[in-house]
Amino acid sequence: MPSLTARLIKAFSRRMIRRENLQHDDLIRHLRKTFNHTPGLTLLPRGIRLRTIETPGFSGDLITAARPTMTVLYIHGGAYIAGVTRTYHNLAGRLAKDLQAAVYLVRYPFAPESPFPGAVNRCIEAYEWLLADGHAPEDIAIGGDSAGGGLTLALLLAIRDRGLPRPRCAFTFSPAGDGHCRGPSIDANDHSDCMLSASMVRTVADIYMADADRNNPYASPCLGDYTGLPPLMITAATDECLYSDAEAIRARAEAAGVPVTWVAREGLFHVWPILLPWLPEAREDVSTVVAFIRAQK
Repeated sequence: MPSLTARLIKAFSRRMIRRENLQHDDLIRHLRKTFNHTPGLTLLPRGIRLRTIETPGFSGDLITAARPTMTVLYIHGGAYIAGVTRTYHNLAGRLAKDLQAAVYLVRYPFAPESPFPGAVNRCIEAYEWLLADGHAPEDIAIGGDSAGGGLTLALLLAIRDRGLPRPRCAFTFSPAGDGHCRGPSIDANDHSDCMLSASMVRTVADIYMADADRNNPYASPCLGDYTGLPPLMITAATDECLYSDAEAIRARAEAAGVPVTWVAREGLFHVWPILLPWLPEAREDVSTVVAFIRAQK
């Protein structure tokens, strides 16, 4: 059974985030109002520091241990339309402490002002900037949630396609994977998903993709060839609309011989691991993420 905290968050999300049948402009306003002003308090562990970086190659936040031995590039969610790095400070602080890492929270341009592939290109630039800054690829983990999970997978494919050095591993929370929105869970879980509705998922895809080819694997990572990609961890809630996306990504990765660590939770919700330190299940599953990253060589 989910924790009391999880049940309260589900009730809050259903009331404040989930919407039905909003038109493009109304959904953009709603998501930006919701995701750009998320409630929460930044609680960084002792010895972990935060600063902002603004360079031609990277824009975002750095949350780091004093002497980091690893690097995490994290790509936030927000339906490709919204989101702020501040929402992820507590998660980044936990990763920085447990991994003795420097965690880079990248900012990227949003649709509709910058539709696909604008965000993908910015994430590629961020990874190239880390390499140029001297970060060893074998010590870099890439992660992201929801839209950021989809961007994480697109980035992995682009790294491989461009012949860039492969990172150590990657992890995704409830990743978006299919620009066509064909997964059976989108409709099957429409009533059980407390955060997203089927109409929200489909309208977001229309906004982000604009006139792009939705068969492009950078736009629909569940259609990609995962040959040569690093080990991957995927978490997803069985009750959420994007559960089928996560399943499809897992299948593509395993078919290509990519080692996959799979965490599927019943009774939880979209991207639950980001809700540190408040949610017990997030604390537990981020420990699994840390163990996964440590175990890769």
